[in-house]
Amino acid sequence: MEKGSRKEREYLARREEILRAAEGIFANKGFFHTTMNEIAEAAEFGTGTLYNYFKSKEDLYFTLIDGKAAEINRWVEQELTREGPVTEKIKKALNLQFEFIEKNRDFFRIFIPERNRFEWTIKDDLRKEIHDKILAYIQILARAMEEGIQVGEFRNLNPLDLAHVLGGIVNSFVFEWLITSQPYPITSKVDTILDIFLKGVQPVERRQSIDESQMGY
Repeated sequence: MEKGSRKEREYLARREEILRAAEGIFANKGFFHTTMNEIAEAAEFGTGTLYNYFKSKEDLYFTLIDGKAAEINRWVEQELTREGPVTEKIKKALNLQFEFIEKNRDFFRIFIPERNRFEWTIKDDLRKEIHDKILAYIQILARAMEEGIQVGEFRNLNPLDLAHVLGGIVNSFVFEWLITSQPYPITSKVDTILDIFLKGVQPVERRQSIDESQMGY
């Protein structure tokens, strides 16, 4: 048992070394311009050894994406399942999500623009797992929206629709932040995102005027 445990630890340690090396190269060159030979050289392993840990370059790249997506989902779900006002929980969850993306900016800077092109190249099972991670994130948000509706913080709308709207706003801000030539802390946009999501873009006076006209005042 002890011998097997040691072998397992060694296997996992080498696997992590490969992932760290691969992340650096992917972040600099992108998925399509990176080769397994380059990753092997950076990790100080033979190229053939890499295939003992990962079936392909796609498998290696997906493992990185999967790990980061899972960590984001874990942080967000942890915050949204705490006690307290839903709006405040969403704010804390977005801050944690953005802090994580900031720390991994180089990797996400490559992944986000390449995402659509990349998904055409991967096998159905990998594509499904990536899609499942995205759906899991939306479902986590949807549960928070449903709670917000139940306690009267949000209007009685479809929770899944609300989750998609917030997720779409978040993704747009992340994309803009990743491609900008003048970096700024993306966490500075959390209040703006929530203000747009919660209040919309119309001035309060105009919203009241429209509401009154619809009610026949």
